[in-house]
Amino acid sequence: MSVKYQFAAFLLSSFMGACVANVAHAAAPHAQPKGLTVAVASAPRTLNPATTTDAAGARLLQLTHPALLRWSQNYQPEGLLAQGCSQPQPTRVECTLRSGQTFLDGAPLTATAVAAWYKTLQANPLSPFAQLKDVSVTAPTATQLVLQLPSPTLGFAGILTEIPIANPQNPAIGAGPYQFVAHDTLGAVTLATSRTDLPATLTFTPLSDATTRLIKLKKGEVDIVYNDVAPQLVDWAKHQGFAVQSVPGTSYSYLGLNLQHPQLKNPLVREAMALALNRAAIRKYVLGDMAEPASTLLPPGHPAAFNAPEEPFAPFDAENLLDEADLMRGPDNLRFRITLLTSTDPFSQRVSQVIQQQLEKVGIGVTLRPTEWASFYDTVKKGNFDMVMLAWTGELPPSFYHQAFHSTQVPPVGLNRGRLNDPQTDMLTHSILSAPTVQAQTVATLATQQYLAKVRPYLPLYRRHQILITKPTVTGCTVPPSGAYTGLLSCRTVAP
Repeated sequence: MSVKYQFAAFLLSSFMGACVANVAHAAAPHAQPKGLTVAVASAPRTLNPATTTDAAGARLLQLTHPALLRWSQNYQPEGLLAQGCSQPQPTRVECTLRSGQTFLDGAPLTATAVAAWYKTLQANPLSPFAQLKDVSVTAPTATQLVLQLPSPTLGFAGILTEIPIANPQNPAIGAGPYQFVAHDTLGAVTLATSRTDLPATLTFTPLSDATTRLIKLKKGEVDIVYNDVAPQLVDWAKHQGFAVQSVPGTSYSYLGLNLQHPQLKNPLVREAMALALNRAAIRKYVLGDMAEPASTLLPPGHPAAFNAPEEPFAPFDAENLLDEADLMRGPDNLRFRITLLTSTDPFSQRVSQVIQQQLEKVGIGVTLRPTEWASFYDTVKKGNFDMVMLAWTGELPPSFYHQAFHSTQVPPVGLNRGRLNDPQTDMLTHSILSAPTVQAQTVATLATQQYLAKVRPYLPLYRRHQILITKPTVTGCTVPPSGAYTGLLSCRTVAP
């Protein structure tokens, strides 16, 4: 944790001497909207654009260090800092940057600067952007960026939506409308902007307990509560007169399994566990119908998404499969015992308790292991768990299947945290990257999803809705399905 605060101090000291005007934006003639305080469930692990991997940090960096590209509503990469990127050859990506852009300190945002930043990431062993490792990056002109890939990788431009752009001479400086100006020891982060068409400041206050967040909203200590709120508290907020927005989300909640575990590596056991889970009941009674089935890692509506039917709740079939795996009930009426790693978030605890009860009914004992976020995240990255309750957020591209399931992508290299080592999965996920056409990549992605639905490295749970609760005096906010903070830029405070 001390490293995070040292970097936060570096950010603050850097910004004090920085010019905050961004010449790419014209000043609006009206008075600047008031600042807002947003209560969120967790603090960012780090504000370093080179090493951020958690959702809280990534969402903040979208406001301070936007990427070259973003995802369109049709799940295609479209221009952000870049006008656009094309892939004329399977091993070549060409991007055209917008002319006249600067970082917030006034330094030119050129293709040369972006190339230098990408090379900085390549040299950083802690950077999560391993896809850049063997890529040749050049800048033939001030606005032209060329990435030469070591092997054919269709859709590489999608990866560029994930990489925050920073000034290579001062990584604390990005090109977004906001800058970090404060980060306290409790994890609260304040962003400020000189643009008069946006809220002057955005302060994100982490409070793990949703009830505490809503009490502070009622007292007027915060203006907005964003996400991770139980249905009963949402109903309470409505009755108190707060405005509530609920939007189906793209996040994918699941149980991750350690496939090196003596029992969990058995496909029969994983199938039995899938059949023992009553997901519909969890969505209805625990999430208050503010969730959807999770059929694929890809966003709903993605052209390559395989909408796998949700596995039925069939506890008797689960028992038969466990018998077939020769895992009989012992004197304690259990077949075997595993540990479920969760965060200390009260809502996550409630879901985990329901999962515990459902699995124990078929003879699988579950010990809950709630862990504070910092330790939880480190434990997950190291793969030190039997089973873990997690969620992937944002719009994931087809190439993500390679990062999450190829045998070469175990941490710290990639995101294969369950240690899946399956030759068929390796072949299928590699074919996603090496596909010569978009159509071929779609076919490969569909085949990968269909196969993984049988392998079950994950047990999907649900797609939780994005929830935004505001004071009556805060209007105009929007809620992206990804849960990004960009929807807060339209928020305005009006007189009561």
